[in-house]
Amino acid sequence: MVYGWAGTILRIDLSRGKVSKTPSSEYTRLFIGGRGINSKLMFDESKPGVSAFDPENPIILGAGALVGTGITSAVTLQITSRSPEQHPEGFGELNIGGHWATELKFAGYDHIVIKGRAEKPTYIYIENDDVQFKDAAGIWGKGTFDTERIIREDLDDRRVQILAIGPAGEKLVRLATIEHERRSGTALGGVFGAKNLKAVVVRGTKGIRVYDPEAILKINEERLETIKKLLEEGEGESSIGADCNKYCFEKRDVGTVGYFEGFEWPELDKTNGAPYVEKHVVKRIGCYSCPIADVAVLNVPGVGISVMRCYPFFWPRLVRLTDMDVAFKATMLCSDYGLDNRNLLTAISWLMSLYDKGIITAKDTDGIPMEWGRADAIIRTIHKVANREGFGDILADGALNLAKKLGPKARAHLLHRRGMMIGSEEYRCDVGGALAAAVDPTASADHTVREIGFGVFWERHLKKLGKEKEIEEAYKRSKEIYGTEKAIIPWEYEGKAQMEVAEEKFSIIMDLLGLCYFAHACDPLLFQSYMVGKPIPEVTPMTLACFKATFGLDVTEKFLLTTAERTWNVEKAYNMREGFTRKDDTAYERYFKEPIPDGPRKGMKLDKAKFEKMKDEYYKLRGWDIETGNPTRETFVKLGIKDVADSLDKLGRLPKKKKP
Repeated sequence: MVYGWAGTILRIDLSRGKVSKTPSSEYTRLFIGGRGINSKLMFDESKPGVSAFDPENPIILGAGALVGTGITSAVTLQITSRSPEQHPEGFGELNIGGHWATELKFAGYDHIVIKGRAEKPTYIYIENDDVQFKDAAGIWGKGTFDTERIIREDLDDRRVQILAIGPAGEKLVRLATIEHERRSGTALGGVFGAKNLKAVVVRGTKGIRVYDPEAILKINEERLETIKKLLEEGEGESSIGADCNKYCFEKRDVGTVGYFEGFEWPELDKTNGAPYVEKHVVKRIGCYSCPIADVAVLNVPGVGISVMRCYPFFWPRLVRLTDMDVAFKATMLCSDYGLDNRNLLTAISWLMSLYDKGIITAKDTDGIPMEWGRADAIIRTIHKVANREGFGDILADGALNLAKKLGPKARAHLLHRRGMMIGSEEYRCDVGGALAAAVDPTASADHTVREIGFGVFWERHLKKLGKEKEIEEAYKRSKEIYGTEKAIIPWEYEGKAQMEVAEEKFSIIMDLLGLCYFAHACDPLLFQSYMVGKPIPEVTPMTLACFKATFGLDVTEKFLLTTAERTWNVEKAYNMREGFTRKDDTAYERYFKEPIPDGPRKGMKLDKAKFEKMKDEYYKLRGWDIETGNPTRETFVKLGIKDVADSLDKLGRLPKKKKP
């Protein structure tokens, strides 16, 4: 009897209107589930050089292995495809919570592989064993809000779970997202649009059989007690992102204002999210099997009712916006159009900085003065990008595309990695974060950056809290783990490669199992790490207990760590196949030249030589070729994926063997 897994991979060919099914067991032994199986399916099912918008480019939906079992916070869905947002295109993935992944497993599937292109606008409706291709003509052109409402009305079932794109995805905007419950992430919506696919809707009633239900109940009791402690420590705001200013400016020194142009801004307090949420919140909702209720539903007079996702509390300071009603309106627009609010608003910050410096004028942006904090500049740009109008049509293909048109000064001012915009945090004083962003196959590294942030500590803030004892213990612990006290100092380079490898493994294990990052502190050991800045354990006893209670399998820490390493190498292999090498593992060039202009870390910048040496150490720890920055045949074989090495070898992509 199979426990934990639904047992089936659903394969959908939109071009032929065909459906087939294969057993998940072909992949579970080496890749477990979620991100692991998704990544291997992406490598196996795709061909080199096939663009993101080609019908043969697959998009893969996969539930984490523990999803649907009732384990608290085991909810996440992994969406994997070639990223249209990257220039050049490479491996792309998105991890979201909500209810969709659970419903998928209840319908009897662990993963879905979608290929081809429908002849006309279509949405897929899955109800247990029944898979239907339904006409989407009536919802094509609609925003995601109306799309969800109409689908539920047409199916007469409010419990169906929906992944949908808005008009931006239909128009193949490269910043377009796939939305679920007014939340999204990495821009993969254009892949749906290129397939004439409006939505994937799922309804399941089968449930998931687990090995030891009583053990899961006991695990949940312990996790709930830890969540209570987390909330008692005043960390509840962090679950909706409302405390981002506290996190970036008061607990750490990674806050930045404008287009990464400083730490200090007299009006920063006006962008605090917590008071705004408290004023307008009507309810909080959570993902399936999670009691944290990390999504705030707000009712803002004159604007509307919607959720305030985490990132909108980070970006107002980047555009020097103090009117949070405008931030809420912009968030609603991005959700309804289906747009990546992080990359788009960061691009708007870049345009405002260019305007402020006199590099561009209103003529370059269809007569819109891109002044700092200007509401109509933000709102009109969102409309133009979503509808591919005027300069928005160029920006719809990415800020790098627009930078090329605006000229060399505009391009030199753009902080990006393969066209992906920088996040909202300062890396010039956080070299581990810079390394995480540089080596991530998706050119993003949102989660690994955050997790490595918990591995270091910011002494001046801990001193304010009277945590001298914790500071002393932290230095001692750093010496024991990394061989140097400097490892936990954010701006020091020593020990960061080892720390990054550990944090990558932790993040991947979360994604394999479908455990939410934001609720990860409900594990007692992880809670301790979160609260006092200890390095996060890659695997905890509770993680192993969850695995045993779900699958009835006694697995070791090494098993999970090896699976995480195998997954990371397959993702890297996808980019290797496209010709990516060490030169593509870059930080932001401006950060090597321009120091932080103000604040507690004034004068700091990245050191090129030390950064490259840190990359050498990282590649060595990974068992990769230092010259190319890519895994060797020996590494792939050691991890049990010789087939990946053979595939790369046929294309001449493996690093050449060094002569003894």
